[in-house]
Amino acid sequence: MNDSPRKWWSRPWLAAALLAAVLILASALRLKGIAWGLPYSFINADENTVMPIAFRAAQGHVNPGFFFYPSFYFYLVAAATLVATPVLWLVKHADPLTLRAFVIDPGPYFLIGRLASAAAGVAAVYFLYRIGRTAFGRPAGLAAALLLAVAPLAVTYSHVAVTDMTATALALLAIWLLLEAAQGRGRRWLIGGALAAGLATSTKYNLGVLVLPATVAALYACREEVARRAAAGARAARLWARLLVLRVYVPMLLAFVAGSPFVVLDARRFVKDFARQNEIMGRGWLGFENVGNGFWYNLHTNLGGGIGMVLVVLGIAGIAWAFWRRTRLDLMVAPYVVLYYLYISTWKELADRYLLPIAPLLILFAVRFCLELAGLRPSWRRVALPLVAAVLAVACVLPLASAVSFDRALSGTDTRAVAKDWIERTIPSGTVIAMENYSPQLVGLLDKPYSDQAGLVQKAYKIVKIPLPLPGTLAKQRSVSFLESRRVRYVVVSSKVYDRVFAAAGSYPYLVDFYRQLEQTGTLVKEFRPGPGQRGPVLKIYRLPPGA
Repeated sequence: MNDSPRKWWSRPWLAAALLAAVLILASALRLKGIAWGLPYSFINADENTVMPIAFRAAQGHVNPGFFFYPSFYFYLVAAATLVATPVLWLVKHADPLTLRAFVIDPGPYFLIGRLASAAAGVAAVYFLYRIGRTAFGRPAGLAAALLLAVAPLAVTYSHVAVTDMTATALALLAIWLLLEAAQGRGRRWLIGGALAAGLATSTKYNLGVLVLPATVAALYACREEVARRAAAGARAARLWARLLVLRVYVPMLLAFVAGSPFVVLDARRFVKDFARQNEIMGRGWLGFENVGNGFWYNLHTNLGGGIGMVLVVLGIAGIAWAFWRRTRLDLMVAPYVVLYYLYISTWKELADRYLLPIAPLLILFAVRFCLELAGLRPSWRRVALPLVAAVLAVACVLPLASAVSFDRALSGTDTRAVAKDWIERTIPSGTVIAMENYSPQLVGLLDKPYSDQAGLVQKAYKIVKIPLPLPGTLAKQRSVSFLESRRVRYVVVSSKVYDRVFAAAGSYPYLVDFYRQLEQTGTLVKEFRPGPGQRGPVLKIYRLPPGA
C-alpha cells in the first residue's frame, strides 16, 4: 500500500500525532514496573551476569573476560553509568564507581541497564515504523509500530538489563538504513547500515545473519555505479567484489570489532567461550528436554506467546506474499527472516528471546499482507477494509492484554525477598548455605567487608553455589555427601529448578536422586509459597544433620 491517495492518514501532522501516541504507549508499557525487585534480579537471572561486567567496564576494566555474549551492551551500559555518575553520587553520598558502592546497593546500576533496554525497546518501535513507512507507506508503518509496542515479547525484554532488546533495536536500525540505501539514498546509508549491522552482531552473535540483507541492499544500491563503470571498461565481477567488501563486509566487521575489541585482543578466551556457548546451544538447557520439534515449538509457543497467534499466522502468510511480491524490502528481509528462524530452530535451547530480532519483521509482513490484500481490488475495499481493521484490532488487543498483565505482575513481594528476610532473622551469620539458582540473593562472607566499611550491620553467609544442571553433564555439587563435606548446614532449592528437573526426570536421574536424598537426609525447616499479592517460585529450606 502506498501514500499516493490523499487519505486522512497521509496528513503529516496527524501521522506525527499517531506515531507520538504509539511511542508514548510503548514507553508506558516498558517503564511500568521497571524497578521492580531491585536490588535483586527477580525478573531475569541473567542480569546477574551482565551487570557486574558492565560495572567493571565503567570502572575502566574494559576486557570483559567473558565472551558468551559479545561486549557492546556492556560498554553501552557502562557509558550510561558514567553519564549518570553525578546523580549516583547524590543518591549514594559516596563515589559511585567503587566496588563497595556496587556491592552494597546494586539497584541503581541495574536500573540504568534496565532503562537502556527500555529505551532500546521504544527505539525499536520507531525504527519499525520507519521501515514500514519507507517500504509500504504510513498506514503499514503505524500499524506495525503499534503492534510491536504492545507485543509481550518486546515488552518483557525491555524490562531487563540483558542484551536482547538492544540487539533488536540495532538490527532494525540496520535494516532501515539498508532499505534507504537500496532505494537510492547513497553510499553513506549503505555503509551506515553495515555499521549498525556490525554493532547489532557485537551485541548478539546470531545477528551476523544481517550480512544477508546488507548484501542484497548493496546489490540494489551499487548496480547503477557498476553498470556505468563496466560500460567504461571495468570488470564487473571484480568491481562487485570490491564494492561489497569495502561498503558492506569491512564496515560490518570493523563495527563488530569496535563493539567487542577483545574478541581480537583476547582471542584465546573468546574462542573458548564462543565454542562453549555453541556447545550449550547444541546440547540444550534445563526445561527444553521434552519440547519436541524446535521449529514447531518456536512457532507455536515462543512466537505465539510473544506476538500472538493471529500475527504468527498472518506473518507466515506475509512472508509468502513477500516472496510473491518481491519488492526491495521483500528480497532483503524475507530470506533473512526465514534463514534466521531456521538457524535458531536447530538449537536445543529454545528460549523465546532468541526470536526477538525477527518478531518485528513478522509483524510488519503481517500488516502489509492485510493492507495489500484489502486493496488488491477496488470492489473489495468496502468489505475488506473493515474486516482487516477488525483482524488487526484482535491482533492488537490480545497481546496488549498480555503485556498489561505482565506489567501488573511486577508488583508485590517476591517469595525470594520473603525468604531472604526469614533467613537473616533466623540463621546465624557465617553459616554455610548451599543455594540453587532462583533462590534468595544473600550476602556472602567475601562481600561483608564492604558493608562493614560503610558502617552497615549486615548478616553474611558462606555460600556454596549449586550450579544449574545441563543435559548430559554431572555436577558434583548436587550430592548430599558433597554438601556435607563442605559443612553445609542449610540447602535452599527453588521450584524454578526442581519442577523442570522432575518434568524431565528421565534426563536427570541423578538429580531426582539428589532431591529425594535431600528429603530423606535433611529436615524441611521452611517452605515459601506465593501468597496473595506475592509472586516468585516455591522455595524449600532444608537443614542437614551436623557431623557427617
